[in-house]
Amino acid sequence: MNYELYADIWFVTNFSMDIIALWIAGRIMKQRIRVRRLLLAGFVGTSGAMCLFFFLSDYTWYQLGVHFLANPLMVWLCYRSRKWKQFFCQWFLSYLSVILLGGALQWGASVWGVGRNFWFYLAGAVLFLVAAEKIMGNFRRQKDTVCELLLVTRAGNIAVKGFFDTGNLLVDPTVGKPVHIIRRKILEGQVEEGQLMTRLIPFHSLGEENGMLEAVTIEGMYILKEEQPLYLEKPVLGLAREKLFQDDRYDVILNGRSMEN
Repeated sequence: MNYELYADIWFVTNFSMDIIALWIAGRIMKQRIRVRRLLLAGFVGTSGAMCLFFFLSDYTWYQLGVHFLANPLMVWLCYRSRKWKQFFCQWFLSYLSVILLGGALQWGASVWGVGRNFWFYLAGAVLFLVAAEKIMGNFRRQKDTVCELLLVTRAGNIAVKGFFDTGNLLVDPTVGKPVHIIRRKILEGQVEEGQLMTRLIPFHSLGEENGMLEAVTIEGMYILKEEQPLYLEKPVLGLAREKLFQDDRYDVILNGRSMEN
C-alpha cells in the first residue's frame, strides 16, 4: 500500500503541535518562554524530524532519532535549562502535551470526520489543554499552601505542618502581632506544666461575634519554604480545639500576614 506525503502539510501540522506542546509545558511549570525561542525550537524540532524521516530508511532508527535527538534538542532550545531534573520535567510535560493534543485531534476526527476541520480540532485541543493546565495550577496552588513548620520552644523544637489562610487576619492587640492558630494538644503539655503562659485574645467569627481565644507566645517559628526558610521571632499562637481542624494535613493555620513579619 502506497501513501502520498504532503511535506508542507506535515511540517505545518507538526510545527503547530510542537510549539503548542512547548508552550503548555512552560505554562504548567510557570516558566517564561520567549516567542523567538519557542518558534526556533519548534522549527528545529520539526525540521529535524523531517530530515530523519527522509534520510533514514529504517523506521526504528527514525523513531529513536526523533525521540532521543530531535525532541530533546527542541526542548533544550526552548527552555535552555541547566539542571537535568528540570530538563526532564520539561521533556516529559512536552511529550504529555503532544499525546493529549494527538488524542484530542484523533477523537475530533472520529466524531466529525477528517478533512478541512484540522484547525478546528487543533483549537479545541488547545482549549482542552489550557483548561487542564488551569486545573493543575489550582491543584498545585492548593498543595503549595501546606508547608513544613518548626516551632522553637523552651522545651524543644516541634515539627508540624502549616496551612496559609488568607482569611485569618487575627491580630493580638497587646503586642500587635498576627495570631496563628494551632491544635491545642500540641502545646497543651507545656501549658499545663507552666512552661507557656496563656492570655486571652478577643476575636470575631461567623459563629461567635465576641469570642475569647487562649494564646501563647513561643520563642520562634520557621516556615520551611523551598526557596528560603522564613523565621518569625516570638510568634503568637492561638490554642484551638480539634473541631476547628477538619483537615488532617496540617496542624497550624498560618495568619494571612505571615509573609509580612
